[in-house]
Amino acid sequence: MKASNTNHWFQLKSFSAVLALSFLLVSLSFLTSNDSYKFYDNSDDWYKLQDDNFTAPDEESLCLSSAKILHRLEHQSGGVPKESVCRLRVPKSIVYEIDGDIRVDGNSSSIFWINSGGHESLNVKPFPRNCDPNAMSSVREFSVKSLQFQNGSVPQCSSNHSYPAIIFSTAAYTGNFFHDFTDVLIPLFLTAHRYHGEVQFLITNMKPIWVEKYTIFFKSLTRYKIINIDEEPHGNTHCYKSMTIGLYAHREFAIDPFMPPLGYTFADFTHFMRKSYYLERHALRKHWESPPKRPKLLLISRRWSRKLLNANEIETMASDLGFEIIVMDEHDHPLDKYAQIVNSCDVIVGIHGSALSYMVFLPQIAVVIEIVPWGRLEGLSWCDYAFTVPKAKLKYLEYQVSLEETTLLNKYPRDHPNIQDPFSVHLQGFWVLKEAYMNEDVTLDLQKFRNTLVEALEHVKKQEKTSLGGRIS
Repeated sequence: MKASNTNHWFQLKSFSAVLALSFLLVSLSFLTSNDSYKFYDNSDDWYKLQDDNFTAPDEESLCLSSAKILHRLEHQSGGVPKESVCRLRVPKSIVYEIDGDIRVDGNSSSIFWINSGGHESLNVKPFPRNCDPNAMSSVREFSVKSLQFQNGSVPQCSSNHSYPAIIFSTAAYTGNFFHDFTDVLIPLFLTAHRYHGEVQFLITNMKPIWVEKYTIFFKSLTRYKIINIDEEPHGNTHCYKSMTIGLYAHREFAIDPFMPPLGYTFADFTHFMRKSYYLERHALRKHWESPPKRPKLLLISRRWSRKLLNANEIETMASDLGFEIIVMDEHDHPLDKYAQIVNSCDVIVGIHGSALSYMVFLPQIAVVIEIVPWGRLEGLSWCDYAFTVPKAKLKYLEYQVSLEETTLLNKYPRDHPNIQDPFSVHLQGFWVLKEAYMNEDVTLDLQKFRNTLVEALEHVKKQEKTSLGGRIS
């Protein structure tokens, strides 16, 4: 191996190692320093967290916990739960869990918490991108007001509900398939799944066409009518005994089983998606037809930016290797049809982008091949997909595009700062980075990419052989 190549390989591996170590340190510091995640050495404190009759002197600091939330649910049928407000901060969001007499007036963007305490109030934007002012600027703000029952401002209930409610927004970047998942669908799964359908969704900034697109998903989480809370008639007040304001979101396109609500994994989410869409394959299995079917490879094409300019040659090469090829644009079919097609495949290939999110419908042990554009974008790819794909029990393979495989040299001379120093572009923020490197088209080096396809094919064939012993006759 040439010294320059060795040095480049070492830089990439070093960069990945530093990035992974940074995430670990951030996670550790978050868990040990954040007031919402205090760990108590005194076991009595843990039992107090799960005791609905215990009134904490500092309710916010003793609100660790999923354990408290889950325990609360077990006693919902006993009447109105103890008055409590629980504020939990997770990396992407702040979530409020409220128990008691809760009244929602969508017309005035107000949530009233009727209790024996004081007259506090706070403002909440129920969307899980707290660190993104651009996204949060489009989210409707709600006022949460704590009032005593005798207060004349308390609205009368026009609709009483015996089940809990979750209020959240579908604003900001929804409509982009990746953000549909990372900002709403995954967080909503985390927040609502524990209710087993006995929960109602109140949506603000609601996009009816968007909600219709994910009808199957929503129906798998709630048995009740979805309410467009912004369009409620004047004076129509919905009343609940329990409510979650906002959605739990751990990080981009990922689930951390050690963050509230505890215990969920990304494999749980992908299983839920396959089950919700009635998909046949939950894992790769031996093709029993004679002659056996070829493994299916789905090649995702793009219409505008980041196009594969030699897609036809890639198709031919993959077919010659032994794959059955399906080429699709991310907008070719309704979601349920696309889910069936993806689930029928053994390998999915695409340039870094939102369409790779379709991997949530793949059977376990299948392969995701991400083509990473040039511009030192391996860190971004790691955050969006490389970290998560193995958590879904899928095989992740990465193909890093070289400068010569892109159209960048048609745009910049070789001595341009964007070519010489990509990290300086990264420091200017995502939108500058996107404009510089993420609109490029790509012509893959077929011989180099062939090695990646061979590795994927060998993985699929190995798994099919392994499944032979599991056949039920």
